[in-house]
Amino acid sequence: MEFLTTKEISHIWNISARRVAILCEDGRLTGAVKKGKTWLIPSNTKKPNDGRYKRMKAYYDKFVNLEDKYRVIYPESANATYTSLLNYSDDLNKPFQRWYRYKEGFSIELVEQLIREYTKHKEGIILDPFSGSGSTLLAANDMGYSGVGFEVNPFSFFLSKCKLEKYTKEIIELFKKEYEEILNNAEEVDEEYVLPKLSISEKVFADEIEKYYMNVGKLIDNCKADEKIINLLKLGWLACLEPLCNYRKAGNGLKIKKYVKPRVITVDDARVMLLEEYQNMYIDLLKSKSIGDATIYNETCLNMSKRIKPKSVEGIIFSPPYANCFDYTEIYKLELWFGKFVSEYADLKKLRNASLHSHLNGDLNIEVKAKSETLAKLLIELQEKELWDKKIPKMLQLYYDDMFKVLDESYALLADEGFCCIVVGNSAYGGIVFPADLILAEYAEKIGFNVDKIEVDRYIITSSQQYEMTKETGKYLRESVVCLVKNK
Repeated sequence: MEFLTTKEISHIWNISARRVAILCEDGRLTGAVKKGKTWLIPSNTKKPNDGRYKRMKAYYDKFVNLEDKYRVIYPESANATYTSLLNYSDDLNKPFQRWYRYKEGFSIELVEQLIREYTKHKEGIILDPFSGSGSTLLAANDMGYSGVGFEVNPFSFFLSKCKLEKYTKEIIELFKKEYEEILNNAEEVDEEYVLPKLSISEKVFADEIEKYYMNVGKLIDNCKADEKIINLLKLGWLACLEPLCNYRKAGNGLKIKKYVKPRVITVDDARVMLLEEYQNMYIDLLKSKSIGDATIYNETCLNMSKRIKPKSVEGIIFSPPYANCFDYTEIYKLELWFGKFVSEYADLKKLRNASLHSHLNGDLNIEVKAKSETLAKLLIELQEKELWDKKIPKMLQLYYDDMFKVLDESYALLADEGFCCIVVGNSAYGGIVFPADLILAEYAEKIGFNVDKIEVDRYIITSSQQYEMTKETGKYLRESVVCLVKNK
């Protein structure tokens, strides 16, 4: 009998490899056997029905007019294209993407597919208003387009910038020389290190490795090499911060790592981890064959027209923060503080206020007018619900007002017949689902876009609190790609 891997099956069934693995673990694929870290599935195995689809579809029937109007395609459809491409986890071991495990990213393969599907020309500008880890700009570069990105978070901006720089062979070899020297001398540093003023700084590391890790950071600070080399050294150092420390990213912040057995990380472990990180970066730089050009701005995307000429952009691909109350300044606060992107809590507050209104920690004392009929109706429904925070309706209103501004800017910057593809997830509060894909499509059409399709490509798990109130959908919401085309 012929067996296929989870990845091979995922391409045939047009679902993610992770979803195939879950089906194997749940015993839903007869004959599947686990070999090491992967599953082997008989080649004649039929794709099982997905119960999540039935529950989800039943809920969205309340938006049936919009669902039909905007050609909503579910993963179960033969027309589904992006399901197996959306999952970012497959990218984490690829060149440049493996430099930092950026959990909110999406795959380069998805970007490449969207560019192939929607571009009218083989050159031009591909824009990402929320560049994050730089996936869109990397893909644009590799395909010969000029990438332009905006990113308000200074750490994410730094990450993207390091990936997108042009490096000479001389710079690459000097980078190798510097990181080898730093790692060899880190235990001999006599100069006292200083932890950031972050309230949890003294709890971040085990005593055994704190001195070594901070000494590496001190040597990077004192390095007299080219700025590009220093930035690469700093990125590799920050990439090892979470794996080595006592905290992990979880939900809307950081949580203490918990282990069945006591966790002991030695200085040797830290040295090996840092060395492997730097070696991977070095190898990727040597193999890089980027033929495009990329520019990224460390500023909000709400005023992109100040940087880009109207009607000059070929395509726009992005994934904004979702309206899920996640404060990314909190999620990435270790990198922000240890990387010296912020030095005072006032800096953090300023950054929060400059970010999209997707969380409750920013400035919500802003009055805006309703621009979406669907959103307005849902907000009225929400007023009758008991919420864990009374500011949630205002946050949602401001979040969508921000997103509508991004769509306004995008429409103005796109050339005729240019495209805009948005990867976005829906949210739920008080048992009411807010379909971000439909709301954004509705507004986009209002300002002149043609909604080509909305493809639902992943089911995302809602909070346990919302699960109790959204039983029509089970515990799942949906993540979609909204595909828009600018009319002539």
